[in-house]
Amino acid sequence: MKKTIRLQTKLTILVILVVFISISIIILFVTSWMTNNIESKVKTNIMNVAEIVAHSPEVKKALEIKDKNKIIGIYVNSLLKEVAQIEYIIVVDMNEIRYSHPNPQMIGKKFTGGDEYNVLNKGETYISEASGTLGKALRAFTPIYDINNKQIGFVAVGTLTHSIEKSKHTAIMYLILITLGALTVGIIGAFLLAKNIKKTLLGLEPQDIAKLYNEKMSIIDAIHEGLVAVDKNGQITLINDSALKILQLENEYNKNQIIGQKMDVLFPTTRLLSITQLGLSEYDQEQYINNTLIMTNRVPIKDKQKIIGAIATFRDKTEVTNLAEELTGVRQIVEALRANNHEFMNKLHVILGLIHIGELDDAKKYITNITEKTQKLLSEVTNKIKNPTIAALMLGKFSRAKELKINLIIDEATNLENNLRNISNNALVTIIGNLIENAMEAASKSIKEDKYVNVRIQESTKEIKIMVQDSGIGIEQKYLKTIFERGYTTKAGSSGIGLALVKEAIDNLEGKITVTSQINKGTIITVILPNYNTHI
Repeated sequence: MKKTIRLQTKLTILVILVVFISISIIILFVTSWMTNNIESKVKTNIMNVAEIVAHSPEVKKALEIKDKNKIIGIYVNSLLKEVAQIEYIIVVDMNEIRYSHPNPQMIGKKFTGGDEYNVLNKGETYISEASGTLGKALRAFTPIYDINNKQIGFVAVGTLTHSIEKSKHTAIMYLILITLGALTVGIIGAFLLAKNIKKTLLGLEPQDIAKLYNEKMSIIDAIHEGLVAVDKNGQITLINDSALKILQLENEYNKNQIIGQKMDVLFPTTRLLSITQLGLSEYDQEQYINNTLIMTNRVPIKDKQKIIGAIATFRDKTEVTNLAEELTGVRQIVEALRANNHEFMNKLHVILGLIHIGELDDAKKYITNITEKTQKLLSEVTNKIKNPTIAALMLGKFSRAKELKINLIIDEATNLENNLRNISNNALVTIIGNLIENAMEAASKSIKEDKYVNVRIQESTKEIKIMVQDSGIGIEQKYLKTIFERGYTTKAGSSGIGLALVKEAIDNLEGKITVTSQINKGTIITVILPNYNTHI
């Protein structure tokens, strides 16, 4: 596995490299400038000293009389003590005889080096590099003239090359020391900077931050609730796809277009901005936004007790209500009551009609017949199903089946006692109600004359077995694995959540469900629920 370099290490190395490269470039130019400057100063220095000696009255007079009083040597030695970086000052007459020299034995002897020709024969002033009796040196030549402007000699002032190099090396050493100091400071600064950045990033590495960001965005997009966040100034900083859908904006904007816009401009009825001002959280509040009634939670976003923004999560209240009804089984009970009420009103209208036309005997017979049928059905249901909630659900489903002209049958083997253990009434209502409702929907679409739904509920000491069989249009084999997914539906206006809730309820009870189906022949769904406490 490839080892990842830590962010702190990367930053430290990067800053050190930047400092090192910057200093190296500076050294390259400064060193060149400094060495050239040293050499330039030496040249200026030796030329200035040469000019001083050449224009000295004492030197001129002494040279005219061949320095009988040895004045030149004394003058030169006193001058050497006062100037820096000068190795020697040599005064020479036109016969190339020396009158001064660091080595007294060389006085009176001819000048050597071979670079004196121009000053001796042409009277030129210049600087050259040559080797003399003291070694290789940088030398300045200047002619000496008497009062009649006649050349009577010249001056050679020199600094040995190794002395110049020594000065250069000394300067470079100082530069290196300064560089090492700067590099040390840069390394310490790089370490402290990297440590501070690491602390700011909560100790996370770049790959960790990228992973968290991708996870956050995936979570946000997966959330079914709408989510909107704003900063202190009310600008939208985050919004997910569900929010666009709930607020009916998905066809007008995408997320990138909304980010950065003012919340109160886009949603004039928003109350999210008040959260950024007051800092008080609000939960389960109703609100109209873009003609949509939503249930929303609003909380401030804080950084060390300072409010830096606010975030709201919300859902369409209608959808929340529908989901709650599905989860609790209320919808199934409500539908059953509605069907019962519809059937009761129809029968009541018949009775009132018979009474209105004076057919009292027929009205009595009709009432008696209805009563007998109702009592028979009630007796059949309550004898087989002792659980009042499920019995009431089944009675309602009989009325619903009559509306759809479907024969709803309770199997003779049905037996449900009222001693549920780990299974709640709500779970049973969700499972049985949705299975019967879907079965009747499928049967109603069949072209057969004999449309039926057969229900069998069997309870044993260890399990409850539910079987719902219909004579409907059937389910294609390729859809058998997807019918329990949220959103799957073949019914117009349906949310496709009924069978998904059935599967969730069965899974929560650690039960099993099987489906067998044939096109245009019908479907059989079997559910087995363990009827004991599985979590002690």
